[in-house]
Amino acid sequence: MPDRAPFPPINGPVVTAVTFVDRIRRQSTGDFQSRSLPGHLIHVCIAGEVEQLVGGFQRNFGNGSAVWYFEDEAVWGKVLQAPWEFYTINFSAPSLPPPPLSDRVVPVEADTITRVERLFEAWRALDAPPLQRHLKVYGLLLEIINDLYTYDPQHRRIDGPAQVWWEVEAIIRERLDEPIDLTRIVELSGSSERSISRACQLATGMSPIKRVKEIRLNYARGLTQFSSCSMTEIAYRVGYTRVQEFSRDYRKYFGMTPTQDRKAGGDYHKQ
Repeated sequence: MPDRAPFPPINGPVVTAVTFVDRIRRQSTGDFQSRSLPGHLIHVCIAGEVEQLVGGFQRNFGNGSAVWYFEDEAVWGKVLQAPWEFYTINFSAPSLPPPPLSDRVVPVEADTITRVERLFEAWRALDAPPLQRHLKVYGLLLEIINDLYTYDPQHRRIDGPAQVWWEVEAIIRERLDEPIDLTRIVELSGSSERSISRACQLATGMSPIKRVKEIRLNYARGLTQFSSCSMTEIAYRVGYTRVQEFSRDYRKYFGMTPTQDRKAGGDYHKQ
């Protein structure tokens, strides 16, 4: 008799794309504000100590810890002990539910850090045969995910309230060009207004409408920084019918207009 419930079936490959793997070092202490990237983002800390506020949860973590982010989360933090050094891994895995916010920081074993180091080396091995590099990168990443993502059938991780929101958010992300209000969100979720509001609060730390605006603007920022689309086209793609309103919200959210942001370049490259 198995000692835990069977894992729900997953359709398709767990990891569909690996966006980047890097090693980042911040030399000084002090406050910072940033955003995680679309998809799953894992930081494995190997030096320093940091305090972070994400989704309403404040945590301290440092050497020997891993942090899991999911889909455009705002991060407010302070480097308490420098240098702060970490590996960062960004990947797409649509069938993999994110860990709940309360379990996003976990201790990391030495074997996992070794696997992360090997993943970084494999990612940088551009002269390796493409298939060999691909298999090594994906294989090591799956091992790392297995190390960090422990399935507990008693936990809300798979089918609890927070997961209800992530499922409806996946639908919303495919319809950003459509009008989306709370009534529409309730229709898409099949839940009551109270239930979906609670689910969103648990998953993201904010209300459904605020989260939808955050999704729209973060997707718009990606298009602004990394595509050649006009600002009018970007505005329409993320659900704005008036470019002026889009530009106003963008500036309020990111501190600059879309045009200024495009000229400045992507945050990741500026680091």
